[in-house]
Amino acid sequence: MEEEFYATLKLTSNEELLAKVCYLTEEECLLVEKPLLVIRATQKKSGRLVEGFSLSDWVMSSYEELYVLKMEQVVTITEMDKKIKGFYTSHLSREDDDVPTDKMSKEMGYLGSVTDQKSKLEDLFNRS
Repeated sequence: MEEEFYATLKLTSNEELLAKVCYLTEEECLLVEKPLLVIRATQKKSGRLVEGFSLSDWVMSSYEELYVLKMEQVVTITEMDKKIKGFYTSHLSREDDDVPTDKMSKEMGYLGSVTDQKSKLEDLFNRS
């Protein structure tokens, strides 16, 4: 097993991933940790078209953090640029900060019944 590093991967499926990787020499595979899919993003700013990218989960239906990729699925791999590594790690830290909806508290906002809220809104509307 080689030393792990942050990498940009291009796969034979034409997907581009950002992840922490480790080469498994005996298996000729990559151990990929927290892979994120790179998605091209375009936006108009001040009448000019600006291109960039955003990140999304690579595997949507799993909460796993580690995946194994066969080297035959990889077209190229390179060490991640420092600026992109910062973007990648900040994206991961924002995901870690997200609070699951099943763990809501009173401090996060008021939870009430629809009937109560409807009544309060009607009172506000009728006053004006």
